[in-house]
Amino acid sequence: MTVLKVVKGSNAGAVFELHGERTLLGRHPNCHVVLDNGAVSRHHAQILESHGSYFLEDLRSRNGTYLNDEQLDVRTELSDGDEIRVCDIVMLFEMHGSSTTPSSASTGVAERSSHPSIYGERATREQIDVPEDLFTDESVEALPTSKAYALDESIAAEVPFESSSVIGMVDARRRTGVDSNAMQSELKLQAVLEITRALGRELEVDAVLPKVLAALFRIFPQASQGFILLKDPDTSKLVVKATRVRKGSEAESVAVSMTVVRQAMESTQGLLSENAQEDSRFKQSASLSKMEIRSVMCAPLVGQDGEAIGVIQVVTQRTSTVFSENDLDLLVSVASQAALAIENAELHEQLLVQRELERDLDFATQVQLGFLPKSRPKIEHYAFSDYYEAALRIGGDYFDYIALPGGRMAVTLGDVAGKGMPAALLMARLYSSARYQLLTTADPAVAMAGLNHEISSSGLGHRFITMLMIVLDPEKHEFTLVNAGHLSPLVKRCDGTVVAVGREQSGLPLGIVPDQEFKSSAHALYPGESVLAYTDGVTEAMNQQREIYGRKRLEDCMSTQTGDIDQMVKAVISDVETFVGENTLRDDTCIVGFQRAED
Repeated sequence: MTVLKVVKGSNAGAVFELHGERTLLGRHPNCHVVLDNGAVSRHHAQILESHGSYFLEDLRSRNGTYLNDEQLDVRTELSDGDEIRVCDIVMLFEMHGSSTTPSSASTGVAERSSHPSIYGERATREQIDVPEDLFTDESVEALPTSKAYALDESIAAEVPFESSSVIGMVDARRRTGVDSNAMQSELKLQAVLEITRALGRELEVDAVLPKVLAALFRIFPQASQGFILLKDPDTSKLVVKATRVRKGSEAESVAVSMTVVRQAMESTQGLLSENAQEDSRFKQSASLSKMEIRSVMCAPLVGQDGEAIGVIQVVTQRTSTVFSENDLDLLVSVASQAALAIENAELHEQLLVQRELERDLDFATQVQLGFLPKSRPKIEHYAFSDYYEAALRIGGDYFDYIALPGGRMAVTLGDVAGKGMPAALLMARLYSSARYQLLTTADPAVAMAGLNHEISSSGLGHRFITMLMIVLDPEKHEFTLVNAGHLSPLVKRCDGTVVAVGREQSGLPLGIVPDQEFKSSAHALYPGESVLAYTDGVTEAMNQQREIYGRKRLEDCMSTQTGDIDQMVKAVISDVETFVGENTLRDDTCIVGFQRAED
């Protein structure tokens, strides 16, 4: 068992089990390992598992991730006993550790994987401990029900319901078990208990419902026909899920009276008619008369919210034997357990779908992080820094470093309209297209025009992208800027003033006008000066008073910084997070900066 043990810092002594291919560490509640420390980034680092090997990767955190006291720059394989430090929290990585005292703060993958009954494989027939003879009767023949079909209301005549003709009614909302004193047969009680066990362990509705009918036919020897109807969650129409007839029955199909079904569902009470042929409710029901139905029982399947989600009905054609009120009591008890099993199975299916979505999001996150630069450029007299964090698991903000001929370095930054998977997919397209245009065109304005034409004609709908292309020439100590509707980058001058550049030359965002031409502007960069490009996740961050951070606060924060570009970027992120407080950031956040060194 692979674990992380916290040996220093908040929550010291906690043990986090590592399950799955990805374990996310950070301050945000959706992390698998939540580290409660204000200096920890929301999504700080991750541990990836591949074929039994584990790798640690920093997610461009504000304060970095350290492995054995060395700051991580690239994804690094972990060894048993390695020490991981995130701010002032120190954890030991143990591949054969013990989880006898797991942390209550451990969530996500570690917690989800600890419930195989919910997230594991579906239960098989062999896993259900039910006597075979309970669900087998040579005298019973099941009609083919391989495909559920919608109930045709034309098979049953609609007649007014007369409550006075009901011989027995049992409230299904208050029945949760079997009253053994009311049962006249120990065999029936045992059968109900076995049905309850089977329902409690079965995770597939379509597999268990035919077994329920088979067991009911064994419990009620007088039963000739039976069916189970369930309400379709999308259409609210009743759908036949299982049918059964006894061998020797004269009927070739199962008789369904919608009058009985509707009354059982609307009243959430079990209904009993000892003689359907003489019952005033069924005088106009051609289906029941034609099939010579004698006695009918119908029990609703009532969910946790008190609403009926379906019914179980059994009938007999024999004139010598009819159903009794004790039989109805038993059927309602079985229906109560069946309803609970059906809802549990539906929850199980939803959780399986959610599990698959989580895996897809994890994979998409890995793909998106793979597009981002793994390291920062190393150019004499210049330093670079960056920060990226998606508001959701994946986002539409983008940045890149592209080495160009002649020693030039292109810095690109973009913001795709929207968030989540659609924005991330478009961001991936932007990544490759921007590289192609800049590497095949010397003029960044022409490159931006080519990129715009490609995005506009790609058939991606009415999505647009704001983008910056900044090409730094370290020999001339100047940069060329092309702006496609993005926020103007800020330059901090030597005297501490902060100014926005290139605003007059800014064009429209990409994807609006296919044949748009873009203008470029050149700017000198003097010793000690810095350039900062950012997305609107910074300036539009909102606090609890619904005030936005704004460009003025950003400029003020930059002007007071005296350190290098990395310290400036960290200071901006810290200032934004302090301003936001307990509020959740609504948009993706991306910052890229570079600085010319002092002479």
